[in-house]
Amino acid sequence: MTPEFILFHYDEIGLKGGNRSYFENKLKQNIKAAIPKGSFTSLRTVQGRLVGKLSERGQKHISGILSNMENIFGLAYCAPASRCPQNTDAICDQAFALLKEEKFSTFRITARRSGSDIPFSTQKMNEDVGAFIVDKLKKKVKLKNPDLACFIDMFHKHAYLYTEKTSGPGGLPVGVSGKAMCMLSGGIDSPLAAFYAMKRGARISLVHFHSIPYTNSASVDKVREITEVLGKYQKGIQLYTVPLGPIQKLIRTETDEKFRVLLYRRFMIRITEALAKKEKAKAVYTGEVLGQVASQTLENMAVVEAAASLPMLRPLIGLDKREIVDRTKRIGTFDISIQPDQDCCSLFVPKHPATKARLKDVEKEEAVLDVDTLVQEAIEGAETEII
Repeated sequence: MTPEFILFHYDEIGLKGGNRSYFENKLKQNIKAAIPKGSFTSLRTVQGRLVGKLSERGQKHISGILSNMENIFGLAYCAPASRCPQNTDAICDQAFALLKEEKFSTFRITARRSGSDIPFSTQKMNEDVGAFIVDKLKKKVKLKNPDLACFIDMFHKHAYLYTEKTSGPGGLPVGVSGKAMCMLSGGIDSPLAAFYAMKRGARISLVHFHSIPYTNSASVDKVREITEVLGKYQKGIQLYTVPLGPIQKLIRTETDEKFRVLLYRRFMIRITEALAKKEKAKAVYTGEVLGQVASQTLENMAVVEAAASLPMLRPLIGLDKREIVDRTKRIGTFDISIQPDQDCCSLFVPKHPATKARLKDVEKEEAVLDVDTLVQEAIEGAETEII
């Protein structure tokens, strides 16, 4: 039986009270943007869920639509469903039509209702439909771990029946939390930070710093690949690639080597914030993890953050490497990130970097540099593309 509808269920959006319609509308926009145009004849909010009525085109591409929904933040799950009137006989007939095409030995019926106007209990519906299927198909009811589950959602004068659910990633729809800049190194951590930014509803732009011609272009190539993967969750990501090499060369010759990486990062923050103003972004995300490398001690992160005026957000701060690796494998960036490249922060790295730097010492070293001019030159040398 070809389904006529897709039900879209969400979790967190349902807790948003008076602002819920804003979140629901953004979710609708993101769903429509992820599927072929004209897949639905209608997509509307009905009693705490979205209901999409499939067009003929949508019915032909339903497997692709469901696959794309796995990447839509804000969704708990979606289900291709058939619809019938909200009475026992019609629901029994619809369940029979749905299940007779399936191969199974055991099954269960799981009915749910929304609203107090439905004149029968879900338990009674489970029993009546279950008995009907037993009689018609000679199958056995099994409440725990059945071969097949038939779900019946009753709301707004209709019943919707389905046997298949496609899980979504949860979170909030991309765009409801405003814009943010994400610093993307090409390593393992920063793509996951970008993923979490989108999961909390931020629409992101990415900034990658490279040291070409002092290094090769491998890191830029990697970042483009990573951005393509992240693009499953947000269509049309703006990627900035910024030359940091001239600044690094000057820092190497003019400042104490133990502060080099911290000075690099302070410039990266300033440049990212300048780009954020162009994008009207309200925060900067990084993939920093507490204690992972010398620049990520509490003292050094404080020194770097002192150069910032926007909020610095670090969603990975308390994760360990195993957790990060596992999660990046799931989102599909890990295999790209581990490809060898020459990271800009590995250029001119001192043998003994400061691990507990003091802000006044770093600012003293920085005072010999024309910070504003160097930031402006880096921005003028930046390249941008939409992936």
